[in-house]
Amino acid sequence: MRRSVLLVAPAVVAAAVVVALAVAGGWWSGGTTVRPPTPISAQASISPDAVHFGDMLTARAVAVVDPRRIDPGSVHLAPQFLSYRIASASRDVRGAGGATTIAWTFALECLGAGCAPGRPQVVLQFPNAVLRYRPVGGGTRVISLSWPAITVASRLDDEDRAAPTAHLRVDAAPPPVSYDLAPGPLVDGLVAASALLVVAAGALLFFAFRRPPAAAAEVPAAVGGSPIENALRLVRETAANGHDPGLQRLALQRLVRELRAAGKPGLADDAGRLAWSNGPPSRARAEELADRVEREVSGT
Repeated sequence: MRRSVLLVAPAVVAAAVVVALAVAGGWWSGGTTVRPPTPISAQASISPDAVHFGDMLTARAVAVVDPRRIDPGSVHLAPQFLSYRIASASRDVRGAGGATTIAWTFALECLGAGCAPGRPQVVLQFPNAVLRYRPVGGGTRVISLSWPAITVASRLDDEDRAAPTAHLRVDAAPPPVSYDLAPGPLVDGLVAASALLVVAAGALLFFAFRRPPAAAAEVPAAVGGSPIENALRLVRETAANGHDPGLQRLALQRLVRELRAAGKPGLADDAGRLAWSNGPPSRARAEELADRVEREVSGT
């Protein structure tokens, strides 16, 4: 038993030494606190390094910052990718030990003429990106970050580039004609509708401008005496009873007809002017005209 204790004791002491060293070195807490050798360092990459026209590119920039000397929130990247469009972008910030890593990832695409190589392949070099940051307790500073060159290859051979439209396959024949409504019935329907509209317009004009034929029958009948006397009696009655102006005009027009038949054109003209003057014939003027006609006719 004593011999077993003597054999186990050295092992226990060795384990205790290892644990003490681990705690002293920071291993027990899960990692070291190694600081970056410089306040900030950065590098850029593009993948793949050779593409065909129209392929996607991935541009990535990584900056490692010492947070004791550089404010990680002040680190910003301003890239330029010429004719390429940024389809998507992301920014990832992570802390590990005594350093902060900031990574930017850009998905690039270009399908325009500005990205098409005019020969079998071309070398593409994007302008340098600008990395801005602010030291703790200092002003803004700038780093110029260069992108690696890539090769863009054409998808066409020399013959295709010389005559780009020679190999196009286009069906130029128009599609078969189709109608929601056949032209023949449509034309017939439009012609019939036009004819109905013309008939309707004619009917409206007829009813708008024709004179009621029954108006003359509404003039009070006159019996006894000469034709001129009967006409004068109608003029006086329609004026005195306040008949519709249309009836007064018809009575005066009858007087005009009888005066012309009796050879009195001057009196007939005066009666016609009163009948069709502006506004309805007044009672006073109708009485005055009737008295005048009665004097001149009876004096002959």
